[in-house]
Amino acid sequence: MKKTVLLFFLFLLLCSPVHAAGDVQIIVATSPASPFYSHLSIQDKHGLAASITQSPTIPSKQLPELPRATIRIGEKEYVYDSFSRMYETGQKKQVLLPVKVQTELEKRISQVEKAHFGEPLDWESVRKAFKRMAYADVIDLETGAAFRVQRRAGSRHADVQPLTKQDTKIMKQVYQGKWSWKRRAVLVAIDGKKYAASMNGMPHGAGAIAGNNFRGHFCIHFKGSTLHRRRSNTPDPGHSLMVLKASGALRQTVIQADPQQLVDIFLTSLQEQDRSTLDMTTNGFPLPFSFNDMHSVKKSGLSNQTAGLFTAVVPVNISYILGKDKKNGVWVFLLNRSTPLDRWKITSLKIDSPSRR
Repeated sequence: MKKTVLLFFLFLLLCSPVHAAGDVQIIVATSPASPFYSHLSIQDKHGLAASITQSPTIPSKQLPELPRATIRIGEKEYVYDSFSRMYETGQKKQVLLPVKVQTELEKRISQVEKAHFGEPLDWESVRKAFKRMAYADVIDLETGAAFRVQRRAGSRHADVQPLTKQDTKIMKQVYQGKWSWKRRAVLVAIDGKKYAASMNGMPHGAGAIAGNNFRGHFCIHFKGSTLHRRRSNTPDPGHSLMVLKASGALRQTVIQADPQQLVDIFLTSLQEQDRSTLDMTTNGFPLPFSFNDMHSVKKSGLSNQTAGLFTAVVPVNISYILGKDKKNGVWVFLLNRSTPLDRWKITSLKIDSPSRR
């Protein structure tokens, strides 16, 4: 069953609990398969629904690229992508929206995105609101599962603990019943404000809340925060990726990425087992391995990279675990784009000379 985010202050006069046939429903989710979404129902007093449904269409073999929102009007459904293009679902048609209508949709979609995602405030600012012993609600952006935590320690990021055994149960369900170091995009709600963040799901270190069935604490990272064990000012790539995702900035980051940056996003999302983010970096080519069997992907260096205006080859030395086998090899990524104005996409991956260690 799908869950819906309550849009806190989002133009309540435009929202209707009963969706009339002519209402325009705007739905935003973190990823296409996410059961957790935010929505806005616009009562069609000014003909927006008719302007959309009566707009001309052209045949299109192209699929929506990096979808931003789903639009529903009565029985019709549309997808609005990150390049301001709109497609009628299942019809292979692109809708040619008038400029005025497109401007209105952009404004409304941005409103829903603002409600759905969190503010990417840097850690040094967040820690002033999320002080030691303070409480917060954590919301997983893929599932919508929410639980309460208390910050107990942490200087470079927040070391927190679930407040009760029920909070621990909900958190473990987010990780499919198994504790994991994998990073996940979350919202952290403190005093009515929602911050973009990333959590891991592994109890470790000390814990001091009795009766919560959680042995230790876990970590929540915000923009710019770092790991305790690394005396470095460089944020962890996995946590940084999830903060981008939680802030709603991931799609634009992918669009603007150069070949090396795009490969790094691919590798980080593979490490974190985030298939929806990995798919954003490619043209949909079949992976040369089972996604679910790939673990512990670590970049150990770059080989000679070649890049032109339309193609790029990025070789990366990788240590990884496939199934139960530890291996290393050179992963050679081929990237393409049609014009200098298009975004880069990974179009193939070849693994050269893997060996068992």
